[in-house]
Amino acid sequence: MHSNSNSLTTVARFAGAAITSLLLTAAAVAQNQFPTDEAALYDAAKKEGTLVWYESGPLEPMKAIALAFEKKYPGVKVEVLRIVGTQQYQRFMEEVQSGKNNVDILHISDQPSMKALIADGHVAEWKVPTYDQFPEDFRLGDYAYANYTTDNAIVYNVNKLTPEEVAILQDWKGVLDPRFKGRFAVTSMKCGACYAGIHMFLDPKLKDQYGEEFLKKVAAQEPAVYSEVLVGLDRVIAGEHDFTYWTWESIALTNWQKGAPIRWIHPKPTPVFGNSWQAVSKYAPHPNAARLFQDWSMSEDGAHALQQLYGAATVMEGIEDTRSVTKEDWYQPITEPYRVDFDRWEKNYQKDMDLWIKILKQANR
Repeated sequence: MHSNSNSLTTVARFAGAAITSLLLTAAAVAQNQFPTDEAALYDAAKKEGTLVWYESGPLEPMKAIALAFEKKYPGVKVEVLRIVGTQQYQRFMEEVQSGKNNVDILHISDQPSMKALIADGHVAEWKVPTYDQFPEDFRLGDYAYANYTTDNAIVYNVNKLTPEEVAILQDWKGVLDPRFKGRFAVTSMKCGACYAGIHMFLDPKLKDQYGEEFLKKVAAQEPAVYSEVLVGLDRVIAGEHDFTYWTWESIALTNWQKGAPIRWIHPKPTPVFGNSWQAVSKYAPHPNAARLFQDWSMSEDGAHALQQLYGAATVMEGIEDTRSVTKEDWYQPITEPYRVDFDRWEKNYQKDMDLWIKILKQANR
């Protein structure tokens, strides 16, 4: 009996090992079922014909980037839908739970949301060919990549501010100058670029410089409050307000390239971070087209498209910054970057944003 028991145990262990081996083999096959050769991947993508991109950036420049991809790869169309920040995470999870998988490429302006999707197994593992050109801070394993930086800036109308006033706003606290009361726009929108400044002002290490009391003083300056950050910028361009406190450089640059009467300032320290993270959905209806788009987005061609069409500086190493604004005599590059703490970001995002919204409402009573 004892000998038979040992035999059964041995058989069970062998069977378990065999099953484990088969599962690992199946996983490896599934992971490698898509071609890594560009020509082969393009052929497979053309058979699918299209892909759906949920993106978090401004719609117009992102559609231009999609067109640049379509020009390089005729026969593969990109459907673009803008869903910002955690709203995109929520939309995607609702689709997953209902079994209605619509999206191929996710582009989420909230790093913790992307990390959660990866941890829960909703994002496909896909190592792009340019993987080694991405600094560690701008990739999440082989799953998601932030191919450009977001950096906060005060964007101002050149017809509304004097050179002296521009100099005052080189410091974040300059906004508290009595002359600026009622002259600028802020946002209550929950998005990565919208939160980064709040994140910095509420940094425990900077509490003696900023903190909650500083935010209350900003709100007491009676800014115009917009629930959509880009609407506030539009109103500055139109001359209804003198400046935004704050938006970000790339969206300012795209408007400046079109002739908008604006410039921008990077007060010190300047929040700089990987805001928008792009990945292939594990449930992509067009998996080959999705991977082709991901590879292109993270390529040198994709980086130049971002620079020219969205005005975003690439994070990829070895690629020149070709943005025309860098040649302007008024343009000042970032000299003192503030690196966000994504652990604190994930923990405090909702609480901090709700505090900011509450402060704005109380100031406007």
